[in-house]
Amino acid sequence: MRLVRTTVWGKRRRKGRRRASAMLVVLWAIMIMAVAVVGFVEYAKRTVERDAAETKEFEARFLAESGLVLAGHPGVKRGDPVLRQEVGTVRGFEVSVTTEGARIAIHLIAVSPVIQEAVRDLFFRWGLDLENASMVVDSLADWVDADDDERVRGAERDFYTRRGWQRYPANVGFRDLEEVRLVRGMELVTELNPDWKEAFTLYGDGTVDVNEASAEMIEMICQVDLEAAERLVQRRRGPDEIDHTWDDVPYTDMGEVREMLGLGLRDFARIQPRMTLAHPVRRVESRGWAGDRSKRLVAILGGGHRELFER
Repeated sequence: MRLVRTTVWGKRRRKGRRRASAMLVVLWAIMIMAVAVVGFVEYAKRTVERDAAETKEFEARFLAESGLVLAGHPGVKRGDPVLRQEVGTVRGFEVSVTTEGARIAIHLIAVSPVIQEAVRDLFFRWGLDLENASMVVDSLADWVDADDDERVRGAERDFYTRRGWQRYPANVGFRDLEEVRLVRGMELVTELNPDWKEAFTLYGDGTVDVNEASAEMIEMICQVDLEAAERLVQRRRGPDEIDHTWDDVPYTDMGEVREMLGLGLRDFARIQPRMTLAHPVRRVESRGWAGDRSKRLVAILGGGHRELFER
């Protein structure tokens, strides 16, 4: 009888272990399914979010491109209200039309003492001391000139070779403004003004557009009194004192410019070649947005240039 009870008890224990094992398998399977479901939900969520972000990116770029097309219509003038439109509550575009004469033609720095002085002055205003400002200006000129002769505070091939840059400088013009970052001392400029690129162009002819440029830019390029340059710009902006609006009063005659600057004929004749009333190279910037996404496209048109890039 004792043997029978032991056998029965043993069978019951083995059966209990099988049930426990089966329960563990079921629980493990449930856990695996739960992880899989959570993973799938997370994947689906991210996929939806990615698709939504990509859709907004596409819409923002499309709206920016639409703005560029609209600005190219001959019937649309600077300051026209149609250059800013909203599509619904979270989509739209805005376009500004200026010229490259509102920026310093940095690619001419090796051949233009006027550009050199203007860039040195600009760096000084941003907080760079004169010695370092001169160093950066000479280095910029050395980068684009055709020879390997180092300027007083400049940098030629030996300087960059010692730093492992075997191919620099190429002694040709800058290919884009990003390349300017590589020039000796530009890290100091970038630290003081991360948006330094907004002050420069690679498409200018060295003249300043008095109908587009800031008072500071006119002052530096033309080397005139800042108060006179501000008076010139204030009159151009019209009653609302804002550029690119319907009440602007652009200059159409250099005689008007001379009077606003308060210069005599001889003094004005000296600086007139540095100015223009309508720079030949237009700059059209269009920003499109869709929700939290935006795209900024820049078109450079005229003067033999036809460029489109994203900023």
